Amino acid sequence: MSPHQTFTRIPLQAGSELRIRNNGEVSVSNPTIEAEPALDAAAAVIDYRFDPRTGEHVLRLVDPLAHGLEDR
Repeated sequence: MSPHQTFTRIPLQAGSELRIRNNGEVSVSNPTIEAEPALDAAAAVIDYRFDPRTGEHVLRLVDPLAHGLEDR
């Protein structure tokens, strides 16, 4: 695995639906993120990449509690 492959940063909140197609296309349904800055409203942030050569989907947890939630 090349360390130079890029990840897509995906903010998620409770109730989000993350859908990943076989070809690596990502779709996220976040109930209120559209109204706020995504990373501020997120409950967690993950990095995602798809390696078409091997067919692998790679998910990496970046931030289990996104910024601003520590005070809640």
